[in-house]
Amino acid sequence: MEENPETTGQITKRTLINDRYEVRQSLGKGGMGEVFLAYDRSTQQTVALKVVRDESRQPGDDEALRQEAILARSVGHPNVCRVHDLAPSPWGPILVMEHIAGQTLHTHIRRKKATGGYDADEFRKIASEVCGGLAAIHASGLVHGDLKPGNVMVTEDRAIILDFGFAQERARAASRRPGAPPDGGTPNYMATERLRSGGASEQDDLYALALTLWEMWTCRVPEPGYKPRAKPLRQQIMFDVPSKLAIDEVRQIFNGLASDAGVRPAARYMRFFNPFQFTSNTQQVPRPRLNAGPPLGRAQTQTFSPDAQSLLVTYATNTPDVVAELFPLRKTEMSIGRHSAADICIPEATVSGQHATLRWHNASWIIDDLGSTNGSYADHDYDRKKQVTIIQGGEGQLGEARVKLVNFQPPNKLHARAREFLLKRDGLTGLLVKEHLAAAMLNECEFAEWYEAPMQVARYELRGPSRQLSERPTILEMLAMRRAAARVIELTEMLSTALLPVVAGRNGPLKFVVSMVGPSLDESRQIVEQVLAQVRGLLPDTIELVATLMKWESGKSAKSLIE
Repeated sequence: MEENPETTGQITKRTLINDRYEVRQSLGKGGMGEVFLAYDRSTQQTVALKVVRDESRQPGDDEALRQEAILARSVGHPNVCRVHDLAPSPWGPILVMEHIAGQTLHTHIRRKKATGGYDADEFRKIASEVCGGLAAIHASGLVHGDLKPGNVMVTEDRAIILDFGFAQERARAASRRPGAPPDGGTPNYMATERLRSGGASEQDDLYALALTLWEMWTCRVPEPGYKPRAKPLRQQIMFDVPSKLAIDEVRQIFNGLASDAGVRPAARYMRFFNPFQFTSNTQQVPRPRLNAGPPLGRAQTQTFSPDAQSLLVTYATNTPDVVAELFPLRKTEMSIGRHSAADICIPEATVSGQHATLRWHNASWIIDDLGSTNGSYADHDYDRKKQVTIIQGGEGQLGEARVKLVNFQPPNKLHARAREFLLKRDGLTGLLVKEHLAAAMLNECEFAEWYEAPMQVARYELRGPSRQLSERPTILEMLAMRRAAARVIELTEMLSTALLPVVAGRNGPLKFVVSMVGPSLDESRQIVEQVLAQVRGLLPDTIELVATLMKWESGKSAKSLIE
């Protein structure tokens, strides 16, 4: 006989909700509510029902369920739990979700601990799927806010993220009980900045992701505020899973646990596989790049549209203040020069007063040099040009200033990101500038010590005939520096079978350094020799690329590796 919910006052086995959902059993209770297994008579499928119990109900919980339904339905991904509906009931709103037959990752870890821990392939599979699910959540502009092993279900064929979207709704200061964690998350998996100031964020999710994967290594729940980077990994792990992973796979997790949120890799860039079983090329490495914006539509490529595109200044030797300046392209023909009367005024000393004209032609732009003093140059070419054609994302050089064609105008998020990129990276080569290079190199040293891995630093320098260090680089040397740096980085990543972009930065007018963590001294020497052999052929005959290799040792400062 079916029980009447209005007379029983609580949900029990065989309770029929809304004449549709027949409750089979309770699946568990949490801080937010209780989850039941139910049979949907309409679809003839099992589902999970989430309801807030009366004893744990707080003001705003109904809204939290509504928000979860809205947010979850906007993310369609096999590694994120699907939400079917939000149904009214005598107990308040009930969330109808995909039923996942499995166990939480928390339970999975405990069981693996009893049988010797994870093997590398098991770890990679779960790690890849959790990263994919979180990447999908972030791609939808959402934040999980409480990622942890207890909110990941592991089935026979996949790992699935549960319970996201609560964080912001749970941050109800007026109704927060004494001692409750900030923002409704779990302090054990919160980043330092969230424990200190509160506020769920994408960066906090990335920290929780890394700490969840770290727990899979150690089979130990972290204490709130615990810092896994504080002592060597070998002193913390219970099983030898990390030793069976590629060093870049381990380094991703180390970086995810950084106190500096800017170091943590985005979930979409996290990758776990054996690089010796897969080809590794430059397109697989998620190297930071300056986003030129979405492609133009067909109408804009066939007919000129004012302000659809802009010129972004990416580099200027004498006037760094003009870097990241954006000039909307409002006419089919515009003048470029140093004089204020020019349509595009670039106040760089090596740009002539009337340097060039810029004209639109079939969705591309043509720079016609007007006999400028210092010339105009195409990307990856050493000769002065009378005419340079630029398409979306392409660059050209006017004297000692570089411009990039982008498909956005200010104010714009893409412009803000471009400015942020150019504050950290040299616009000529894309290498880290000295200040940020020092911070990145320090992180490399900390990882090498934490993982007890060898680390070498290759110092590259371009040399011309009778060049003095105090001399200013010529435009030819600047172009050679750009081309050499790009190719050195690509080859180093390929030869070292990297999954992550190598740490590299500019430490002088014609100097740059590249860090290599993992390869031995002999292996690093072979990589550098192969890089030199291939890059030297790309340079003008008058310019030589030389390199020296420096071995890092514990206790040596990061600054000494750069200078």
